Amino acid sequence: MLPRRLATLTLCALLWRVADAPAATLGVSPTRLELAPGRPAAALTVTNSGDAPLLLQVETFAWRAGTATSELEPTRAILAVPPMLQLAPGERAVVRVARRSTTPPEIEETYRVLVTEVPREDAGAGGVRLALRMSLPVFVTPPGARAEPRWSIERDAGGPSLVVANLGRAHLHVRRLELLGAGRPIPLGDGPVYVLAGREHRWSLSGTRLEGARTLSVRAETNLGELDFQVPARGG
Repeated sequence: MLPRRLATLTLCALLWRVADAPAATLGVSPTRLELAPGRPAAALTVTNSGDAPLLLQVETFAWRAGTATSELEPTRAILAVPPMLQLAPGERAVVRVARRSTTPPEIEETYRVLVTEVPREDAGAGGVRLALRMSLPVFVTPPGARAEPRWSIERDAGGPSLVVANLGRAHLHVRRLELLGAGRPIPLGDGPVYVLAGREHRWSLSGTRLEGARTLSVRAETNLGELDFQVPARGG
């Protein structure tokens, strides 16, 4: 399970601000939520630790594959209240997130809560307000459900890839993945990855020199624990 630490976001990839403009700093804790039929609601603490006021919009989305906003689907299966809030510098507020249905799901339900700054018009001459956004995962896991990863190596026109298919009823969280060999472990990917139930994920193996190797030794740090396994490297 991810540590429930305070998440802080101070920059947006698409917007800038002038150096002397006041800056807001958005903090959200915890960084993920877990709901269940017996625990249908949870709370997010939202904090503005900067020196500018924040106007925030809170939205809920169904999460079925990727985490990009364009891949998410607006949903009312879960609710976030209040949907809008204002935070003065140094102020904090609580957002309640609740699942509407009381029926246990057969397969884990996955959602995203987006907390987004609404840009103000008072940026000042020559300045652009800083737009902040946090995207937080929400899981509704059936009792006893867990991930069932199946690992393989596949090749296509882009070269070989390490593939994990999740055949289980709950998500797999791969926090770190590395190849093991005679030298130092070789990390794969740019960071943690969620593989939702019934989905798969690929890591490119281009440049890893699989030629002549009969098996590929892999170590994965996951929500199932640390996994050490070997994958047949067919085809050379």
